[in-house]
Amino acid sequence: MVISTQLFSFAALISLTQSACVNFELDLTWEVGAPNGQEREMIFVNGQFPGPPIIVDEGDDVTVTVNNRLPFNTTVHFHGIEQKNTAWADGVPGLNQWAIQPNFSYTYQWHANQYGTYWYHSHDMATLQDGLYGPVRIRPSRSRENPFSTITNDTNEIEAMKAAEQHAELIMVSDWSQYTSFDYMEAMKKTGYDIFCSDSILIQGKGSLYCPSQEELNSLIIDSVKMALNITSVTDKGCLPFVTGSQGLWKHNPEQLPPGLNDGCVPSNGLKAVFEVDPAYGWASLNFVGGASEKALVVSIDEHPMWVYEVDGRYIEPQYAHTLEMYNGERYAVLIKLDKEPAQYNITIANDGGNQIIAAYATLQYVGGEETARQSNPYINYGGQPTSSDVIPLNVSTLPPFPPVYPAKYADDFYLLNLSRINSSWEWSLDGTKFLPADLDSMEPVYFNPSSPELANALKITTRNNTWVDIVFQIHIDDPTVTPLQPPHPIHKHSNKMFLIGSGQGVFNWTSIEEGIKASPESFFLDRPLYRDTFVTSPRGIAWIAIRYFVENPGPFFLHCHMETHLWSGMGMVLMDGADVWGEMEADSWSQC
Repeated sequence: MVISTQLFSFAALISLTQSACVNFELDLTWEVGAPNGQEREMIFVNGQFPGPPIIVDEGDDVTVTVNNRLPFNTTVHFHGIEQKNTAWADGVPGLNQWAIQPNFSYTYQWHANQYGTYWYHSHDMATLQDGLYGPVRIRPSRSRENPFSTITNDTNEIEAMKAAEQHAELIMVSDWSQYTSFDYMEAMKKTGYDIFCSDSILIQGKGSLYCPSQEELNSLIIDSVKMALNITSVTDKGCLPFVTGSQGLWKHNPEQLPPGLNDGCVPSNGLKAVFEVDPAYGWASLNFVGGASEKALVVSIDEHPMWVYEVDGRYIEPQYAHTLEMYNGERYAVLIKLDKEPAQYNITIANDGGNQIIAAYATLQYVGGEETARQSNPYINYGGQPTSSDVIPLNVSTLPPFPPVYPAKYADDFYLLNLSRINSSWEWSLDGTKFLPADLDSMEPVYFNPSSPELANALKITTRNNTWVDIVFQIHIDDPTVTPLQPPHPIHKHSNKMFLIGSGQGVFNWTSIEEGIKASPESFFLDRPLYRDTFVTSPRGIAWIAIRYFVENPGPFFLHCHMETHLWSGMGMVLMDGADVWGEMEADSWSQC
C-alpha cells in the first residue's frame, strides 16, 4: 500500500479535527500462496494477504487507485461506505463502473463522512473467495460522542477505552478452499449442488487444515441439524452431506464433485496469527471483519468477556457477551479488559454448525506472557457450541444504536420479496422469479445509462429521493419437496444503512407494514429498531423480516445476499435510488486534493 507520506504526516499533526486528503494504491496480482499450508493460486494485494488496511480519519477525503495485474477483470467495493454523492465509486460492475480490465487502473474517491469498521473486497464474479479483501477503519473524530460511559463511570477507564478504540486491532476473519472461485462455481454447475464446504477458517489470513476424528466430528453435530436433516454423520471435513432436506429433488450429479472438495481431509499446518496486547493500557479493542464467503462464524476470546460497542460501523449501547455470531460482511468491534494473568490465550473462531463443523485459532498474547505455559479455557468448542451453560452469547436482537436513531413512522413505498431457489439447488433469487446476472461486466453501467437494455430484465426497485421505503424479505416454501429448508441469508444493502423494524415466523399476509402492525403488533418494533447494513433471515422454515430505509443518496446501489455462492448464482437486485433526480447528479470534484 502506497500512502502519500507528506499528507499522512500532515493529517497526524492536525489530529482528528480537520479533514485531509489521503491516498492509497492497491496492486492486485495472481500468485501462488498457502494461507493454510495448502498451495493454490490466489489474489495478493500489494504482495500480501489479506490486503493492507486502509486507515483514515472521519472527515478525510480518500483516494484509492487500483492497479489490476490479474489475468481477469475486477472491481473493488468499499463495504459499508455509503458513498454520499460518489455513487460512481461503489465498485459494482454494470451498476457503478465498467470492470477494471487486466493491466488497467481505476481510481476511487470518496468522503469518510462516517466512522467505524468497514472493509474492501472484490465485487466481480466470486473472486472475493480468491483473496481480494482487506479492512478499512475510519477513526472517529475527537468530538464524536461515544458510549463508553455506559460501561463504567471511571474516567480513567473511559480514557483507556478511547485510546484502545483509536488503536484498534483490525482482524479479518474468512473461510478458504483449495479450489479457486472459478473451479468452485463450476463444480456447482456440474453437480447441481449448492456447495458450502471449506477447508479452513482463516484469522488474519492464517490458518491450518485440521482433521478431527470422525467420532469427534459426529459428536459435535447440533441436535437441530440432526432433526431437520435426519442425519447422524458428517464428512471427514465436517461438512453436512448433500441430502434432500437441504438440496431438494432437482437433478444432481455427485460423480462430478471435484476430489477433496466435500471430503478427503488432508491435514496441513499454516501460520497462526498472534495479536499482542499490553496490560499497561488496561483495555484493547479488537475489531472483527466478517470476510467469510460461506460460513456464519462464532467469535470468542478465551477467558476474556467482550463489550460489543460497534456494529457494522456504528456505535451501539455496549453489550456484554462471551461469544458473538458474525455473518458474511458483518463487523463487530469489541473491548476487552486486560486484567488476566500475562500469558497466551486462544482466540477461537468456529462455524456455527449450520453447514460444517470447523474452527480456527489465533493467539492473544500479553506483553510479558510469551513464556507462560498454560492452557486457556475456551468459551466454545470446535463445533462453535458453548462449553458451559454460563457462556453468554451476544443477543443480536438487542443492539440499540447509540445515540438512538429511529425511522419515520410511515413509509412511502412497500415491496415484498420472496427469497428462494429456482431451477436448481444452487440457483437463488431475491424474488423467486428472476436472477441478477453473475457476470455484470457486459452490462453498460446503470450509473451512465439508467435505460441500459441489459437492465430491462434484471431485478430492480425504483425509488424517489427523500422518501422512505419498506422491503419485506419472505422465506416461503410453497412445495417442500422442491424448495427445501433454506440457510440464513445475510442481506446486505449498499450505500446508507437500513432499519430492521419487524420479523416473524409464517407468511407476511399484509399489504403494508401499517396493516401488519394492526394485525400483529408484537411482530414489529419501530420503537427499538436495529440499524445496520446487513440483516440475516431466519433459517427456521417459513419466516420474514422487514426493513425500512431512507432514500437520500441518488444512484444505482446493490441489494444482495452476501453468501458468495448465492450472489454469484443470482441473489441480488438493483436499487435505483432517487431515480427522479438522477439528471441532477454530478460527480464530486476532487480539486481540493
